[in-house]
Amino acid sequence: MLYCKNCGIRLPGKYARCPLCKGELTGTPEEAGNVFPTFPPRRKTGGTLLLWFALGSVAAAAVSAAVNLVLPSGGWWFQFVVGGIGSVWLSLLLVLKKRRNIPKTILWQVCLLSVLAVVWDLLTGFRGWSLDYVFPILCTAAMIAMAVIAKAKKLNIQDYILYLIIDCVFGLLSFAFLVAGKVRVVVPSAVCFASTVIFLAALLFFQGKALLAEIQRRFHL
Repeated sequence: MLYCKNCGIRLPGKYARCPLCKGELTGTPEEAGNVFPTFPPRRKTGGTLLLWFALGSVAAAAVSAAVNLVLPSGGWWFQFVVGGIGSVWLSLLLVLKKRRNIPKTILWQVCLLSVLAVVWDLLTGFRGWSLDYVFPILCTAAMIAMAVIAKAKKLNIQDYILYLIIDCVFGLLSFAFLVAGKVRVVVPSAVCFASTVIFLAALLFFQGKALLAEIQRRFHL
């Protein structure tokens, strides 16, 4: 059977050159057999990496628990390690589940990471860093990421406008926390509010018809 080292395929029949890359063939021609080239099976590297990551997560949790049992003077800190690993896995699984719709994935990540940040803040005595930094920074980063990805992938406005509007609503919520006195660090929330106003104005000025059409479609007006 003929073999092409460039394409990595085995080719039955008589060919002077590889029909795919026009490269030189090695081996002995065969008269009978399937006329189509046979490709070697591809290894699923994504699943393997995920399994290695899972093993590493279990190992990190086990090692931290063992070290904490040997040295318990600092409290049961291994629970935070396990909680951190669990948070990473929740975020990763959400990305894998929603990966076909990138704007939707970004919005879900904002929701999940914000909730996780508030929970961690509460578990550590609630010092307010989840509302001061995490929530407004996530909202601002999500708005910028959606705009950049939509431009790079040339997405239709209907594919991401709803998710961008919802994220802008979250940005206004961050400003509401600031006005209500729930936020002690002003700069992240102020930047988030300014970004929200700019993005909403851009939608109204440049995509007003698309925005109205999406609202009518979603609410059946």
